[in-house]
Amino acid sequence: MHSWVEALLNLLFPGRAGCRFCGGRSSKAICRHCLNKLADWAAKPRCSLCGTPVSKNAAVCLNCSHTRPPFELARAAGPYEGGLREAIRCFKYRGIKSLAPVLAEPMLQVTCRHHEFLKAQAVLPVPISPGRLKQRGFNQAELLAQEIARGLNLPLLPRTLVKSVDTPPQTGLTGEQRRKNLQGAFKVIAPGEIAGKTLLLVDDVFTSGSTASVLTYLLLEQGAADVLVLTAANAGKAAARKK
Repeated sequence: MHSWVEALLNLLFPGRAGCRFCGGRSSKAICRHCLNKLADWAAKPRCSLCGTPVSKNAAVCLNCSHTRPPFELARAAGPYEGGLREAIRCFKYRGIKSLAPVLAEPMLQVTCRHHEFLKAQAVLPVPISPGRLKQRGFNQAELLAQEIARGLNLPLLPRTLVKSVDTPPQTGLTGEQRRKNLQGAFKVIAPGEIAGKTLLLVDDVFTSGSTASVLTYLLLEQGAADVLVLTAANAGKAAARKK
């Protein structure tokens, strides 16, 4: 049977033995080969701010050189493609919640490679609107944030940040259009919980950085000291090709 078929079956039926990403034989949810591939991807040249792949001699990407993001650092476990992409889609759209710890494992490895994450004092998930929550039944970012908070032994603040407005889908929009789409959509419910703290913002996919930037500006305005961003995947390169 083809490896991609095996991988899909492993995603759809979590009780099966084998790697959730490549379908290969493995006693663990992610095989050593796939973990090494993610580590190799992370070691390649990338923007020192948002983590998007860059050319060998570039310190920052074109977007960040034009407008510096408000967050200190954004990093992802891997590229939004292949087995990682399919795992995220099964997790997010098919409701296979058991994939949360699987996706969180390489995300936690990212925090070990970047000392900046040691400064985090609390973990916040990127919120979704009440309408989307009702439709999906769960917030994928919150499930990931639970795993990250547990792995880093940090407090989780799942209700501090809320999305009160149902915004149109972000797919196909440029970074600037995404930012305008999100203006005024979020609120901080308990500013006292974030005052003076370095926060770790968790989401499933980093595309243009617009969501992370809008939320970071809001958190800083409400008293946070700094914001770090951690996602399961980075789709920045794919997004750049669409523009």
